[in-house]
Formats: sequence, C-alpha cells, structure tokens
Amino acid sequence: MNASIVVATYNNKKTLEKTLNSLLKQNFKGKYELIVVNDGSKDGTKEFLDDYKKGKERKLKVFHQKNSGVCKARNKGIANSKYEIVINMDHDCIAEKNWLQKMADGFNSEKIGIVSGYDYYGGTSTGFRKELLEQVGGYDEEYTYYREDTDLSFKIMDLGYEFKLIKPNYTHDHKEVKPQGFLGLVKHVLRRLYYHQNDVLLYKKHPTKVCEEFLHIKHGFLVDPLQDFRVATGTWEKGKKMNLSSPRGITFLENKSPLHTAVIILGGIGYMLAVKLSRFIGSLRFGKLLI
Repeated sequence: MNASIVVATYNNKKTLEKTLNSLLKQNFKGKYELIVVNDGSKDGTKEFLDDYKKGKERKLKVFHQKNSGVCKARNKGIANSKYEIVINMDHDCIAEKNWLQKMADGFNSEKIGIVSGYDYYGGTSTGFRKELLEQVGGYDEEYTYYREDTDLSFKIMDLGYEFKLIKPNYTHDHKEVKPQGFLGLVKHVLRRLYYHQNDVLLYKKHPTKVCEEFLHIKHGFLVDPLQDFRVATGTWEKGKKMNLSSPRGITFLENKSPLHTAVIILGGIGYMLAVKLSRFIGSLRFGKLLI
C-alpha cells in the first residue's frame, strides 16, 4: 500500500520546516509522496518552500494558491495525489519515523475507509482511501474551517465504511498565542463563537445518531448545555482542573481561589449562552435548528 501525505499550510514557516523534515524521513515499506499546499501565506512561506524543494522533487510536490481556506488547500493536494491512501497532516505536527507505516497499517481491512491518529472523527493525522475521497468529492468547501474533517469522515461512513482510531507517533508542536488585551480577547471569543455555526451545518448535512452523539445533541435541536459549559471551563476532558480556557490550549484565568471559581463559573455560563446564540444565528443561515 502506497500513500500521499497532504500538508496545507498558512503562515507557519518556522514550524513547517520541522514538519516537512520529519515527513520526508519516514521508514515506510511502500512508496509515498509529500504534497504541500501553501494557502497564500504572507510570512515568506512561498520563498522557503521554493528553495526547500530543490533536490527533493522525487518525493515532494509544492503548490501555491491565493488564500482560500484549508478545505480548498487540502482538495488541491488530493487532486494532485497519486497513491491509494491520502493522509492529512497539519503543518505543525512532527512525525516520528514509524508514523506513516502505522497509519498505513491501520487500513488492514477493506471495510476501513478512514484511519485517524487524532480523534473521532478526523483532524490531523487522518487518512482516507483516495477512491472514496473522489467518490464523495473531498472536503466540502462550504465549511471553510471547523467541522470539515468530521463532515468528510461522516460522508465516507455514510457509504458503509468504518472509521478506525489508532495511536501513531507524532508531536503536535502547537501552542496558540494568548490574545493580548481586552480587544484581543473579544476578537478571539467572537471567532470561536462564529466557528460553532458550523455545528449547525454539520448536523443539517448529517442528521444521524452518530452526529447527535458527537455534538452532544438532545431532543433533536439542543446541544447539551453542560457540554458547552465544560468546553469553556476546561472540564471537557476527564481529570482536568477547572479553568477559564479554550480547547485550543489557552488558559485565560487559572482557578486559584474561591473567587476565581466563581468568576470561572460565571464565565462558563456566559460562554454557554453566547455559543447557543451563535448556533441560533447559524440556524437562520443554514435552515436547520440547533442551539
């Protein structure tokens, strides 16, 4: 079995080099190629890639496009891939030398259509059978960003194929920069709230039990308020301490006293109400009720 690795990148030149170095040094039994799609970066990524690929043309393909979003970038990579397995890898993930072999070994049955080393249902280090990607049309570009991986996995699962979760070896070299000042915090929160409108789009396109379980939907239209609260307070994973935080790894307020606890609880409730308002706006946009 041979594999094509697709890396969509935007303004991440510093970590990108470490990512590409790791992906070009895989111990893999089959043939593989690395496809990098630069989504209109403005930090010198284009110049870096054009220089980096010299002498590596046998395994490395580089494409540039105007900034159009991760879905279009990944679809461009898929369209230019030549092997039977296509694996999405984020531009800030450092793979150990046996990563690709473990990913490919996950496709040990014709029933397996998707293999992920990240989580249910998709994300970085997720591979697909190329014939199935072509059958469903790749990533749905209506999403632009957020929930697009899950949508793609669901489309393939709808064809009757299985999703398999494995544990390959890679490091996610990612730490989102904490927004600076009040305006920076407001901008960050509004952006995250906007992303959650794609919850509505996902549910509209996949009104299934699997989607309801994934989004924690109750009564056919309500995302569990406790789940929204957990996301804002860092308690969505078992064993984590309550803090006012983001799933992307940012802590806004640490819980150091009863006063902190009270503020965090109020913040969690406020976020829960705000995300439900954002989903309601998404419901008007997409014509499907979800709050």
